[in-house]
Amino acid sequence: MKLFNIILLLLACLVAQGKDYSITLTVNGFGGQKTYLTKVEGDLSILTDTLVADRYGVFRTTFSDENETGFYKFIFPQLNNAEVPFIFNNEDVALTTEAINPSAYIQVVSSKENDLYYQFQAKTAIFNHHVGLLEMVYENYSGDEYLNQTENEYIRLLQEFSKDLGSMRERGKNTFAWRVIKSSVPPLPPMLLSQSEKNNFLKAHYFDNVDFTDTLLINSEVFNTAAIQYLSVYTSKIQQSNKNAIFMSAVDTILEKASVNEQTYEFIVNYLLGGFESMGANEIVSYISQKYLVGNTCDNEQGNTLRRKALSNTELAVGKQAPLDLLTAMNYKKDIDFANENVVIIFWATWCSHCVETIPQIVELYSKIQKPKYKLVTIALDTTTNEWEKFIDANAAFAKSKNLIDTDGWDGKVAETYHIYATPTIFMLQKGKIVAKPIEIEEYKEMIKRLKWE
Repeated sequence: MKLFNIILLLLACLVAQGKDYSITLTVNGFGGQKTYLTKVEGDLSILTDTLVADRYGVFRTTFSDENETGFYKFIFPQLNNAEVPFIFNNEDVALTTEAINPSAYIQVVSSKENDLYYQFQAKTAIFNHHVGLLEMVYENYSGDEYLNQTENEYIRLLQEFSKDLGSMRERGKNTFAWRVIKSSVPPLPPMLLSQSEKNNFLKAHYFDNVDFTDTLLINSEVFNTAAIQYLSVYTSKIQQSNKNAIFMSAVDTILEKASVNEQTYEFIVNYLLGGFESMGANEIVSYISQKYLVGNTCDNEQGNTLRRKALSNTELAVGKQAPLDLLTAMNYKKDIDFANENVVIIFWATWCSHCVETIPQIVELYSKIQKPKYKLVTIALDTTTNEWEKFIDANAAFAKSKNLIDTDGWDGKVAETYHIYATPTIFMLQKGKIVAKPIEIEEYKEMIKRLKWE
């Protein structure tokens, strides 16, 4: 009896330790090469590991029960960032592909989840191709008999695709793959329609299959793909004069659908803001921020970030006056007149990888201008001065710029006043007025030229 209890105790310990799962990808003819392993959150790919293949082109790693269920990607920088996505849901995963085009030749060797998902991808691609041909015929040919044949073929394809989905649903019970599939099924008109009729159908039914209450789908591209494809439905009507109003209407529909769940809602708001920011669509960014964020975010880390983003897009939008009192107080030498000079302010941190790549380029550019028509101010949000001082001392170009630090970091008054939600954040001021908020280094360089500050 005592021995039996010991055995039970050992088994309990083994269960408590969790299980390991093998993740392998074989890329034929790719021995010794490198790949980035990333976790998917919408349109983001978050780096989790860097792997090197053996001489046979096999990449190997191990997941455990602690790895979140959802999509992951192998990304190959040497192949123009080609991607091989896969689902992890507590099972071994084995895939193969070809180096010539990794995204196009994926084969599932082992994994129920991925086998189901890639079957859906293949079936959907074939269905969409055939329907596209039928729609072309329907739009461009006449004759009742010919059109009747085309319509009948569409109905046959629709029935066949629906049957395939039913089979996948049966095989996919309790899988993450089926949750992804059922929210990814495109809205299917019951009959062939003209392009304008189809667009109207899609506007009314695009989100019929999307389960916005399923927060686990944040670990996939389902929500952001649905949003961007819905916006694309509106592009046929867009004219330069009213494109913002049309996109705002589409945004209203997307966020109304997403409002059934707070976490999903904030995720999609953040995605839309990022997309329109990258397009430079400031009017739409301000619209989303004012209508959907200010005073409407949750009291959590993501909610607080979105709140700051909303206030940055509204209170500190281009054209607004920047708050200068704190900057003047930090400028104890009084060598910059923020209210009357051209000033570039950059919020950054040494722990921010994008910052340590970008900031040296900006200060280097500044140091090379003989008589710059602006002052450059860098404000670090590090919580200690050690790494900041080392970084500054190691980069001689910083000698020409004014370099400040607020060791209260994200919680400091300066970060709060300027609604800093990400680093680096750049403000370009002209006599205290915000004239630009470039996001990337190339955009920053272009603005320096456009403002004639060189």
